[in-house]
Amino acid sequence: MFFISLHSFSQYGSIELNTGGFSFIPIFTSDKPHLIIRAGTNQDKRFTLNLLNLVMMDGLTPTNYSLMARYMVFHKKFKLSLGTHFPGYRVMENEEYRSRYVHEIRSSYPINVKTKLLFLYMHGIGRNFEMTNNFYSIYFQKIFKKIISTSQFYQLYTNLLDEPSTGIAQKFSLELSKKMKLNVFVNKSIIGKDIFNRTLGIEYSF
Repeated sequence: MFFISLHSFSQYGSIELNTGGFSFIPIFTSDKPHLIIRAGTNQDKRFTLNLLNLVMMDGLTPTNYSLMARYMVFHKKFKLSLGTHFPGYRVMENEEYRSRYVHEIRSSYPINVKTKLLFLYMHGIGRNFEMTNNFYSIYFQKIFKKIISTSQFYQLYTNLLDEPSTGIAQKFSLELSKKMKLNVFVNKSIIGKDIFNRTLGIEYSF
């Protein structure tokens, strides 16, 4: 019933089986196997809703939930959107429940048909715990036939770490069929806390 409702609500949707979790902030990506559920309304409209839900495979435990509303301020060649995440949550490994508010600014500019520059800024505030995050990221996206390559440079300022963190990340998405793709994600911090993680996932779109 959940997937029927999800399909009727969304213009896009997918389910991914991944060796790790997912976070918009790469250093918060989990190394535990997860199901990742994504859905959203028509992305060509000015106002969109987007769902991201993570379920840990161990016990099928929900671990992360985000429902995002975005409004496209500029909808021409250069795109700029403002967004807010309705109060979401994250369940830590010790089963601590953490809820947060998040606001974001997104922009993109196509260099050509197969190349795009993107920018993301996110400001997060904890609801039931002390957290202030400011996250800045620049992406370079390139399409090579059936492969989409996304290179990322990011910087995170947060009171959850002793010092700011800077890192690089790389994602490859290989189209296996019209509805199936293979995702590979690698992340490495270069300044701040030493973090390296990688995930591998199979994503099915419906």
